[in-house]
Amino acid sequence: MTKLKCFVPRRLVQAQIALVASLASVVLMPADALARTAGAGVGYSGQTDVSYCATRLTSRDRNTRINVREGPGTNFEARHYGLSNDWVDILNRNGNPNNWMSAQDGTGYTWYQVGFPASRAYGWVREDFVALPPVECRN
Repeated sequence: MTKLKCFVPRRLVQAQIALVASLASVVLMPADALARTAGAGVGYSGQTDVSYCATRLTSRDRNTRINVREGPGTNFEARHYGLSNDWVDILNRNGNPNNWMSAQDGTGYTWYQVGFPASRAYGWVREDFVALPPVECRN
């Protein structure tokens, strides 16, 4: 019986190991941790988040676009938008549904970091566009 030798360049093996390690770190990180590392983006999932508070966006005009921003203030770029009555999850700190991700801007408004279960987008929305208290909180 003849044995075949397979030659795999060392660099290729090292690159594959690095790729697997980086993918594992992304897959193993909880969705709320991914959402909180950046101000806004796509990738939020209420299904894998351990706790959250669900509510709706609100505005005087149903058809008004509600900006979802990179950070807590109008000086941050609007990355997404929602409409009045869209369901959102208020993101929380450290798995505590009573400690919401919030910040105040220079004009005194409070902003909440929210996630959209349907589109998986997340970002910051000003307090007057978030129906409070939330409809339900889950631990």
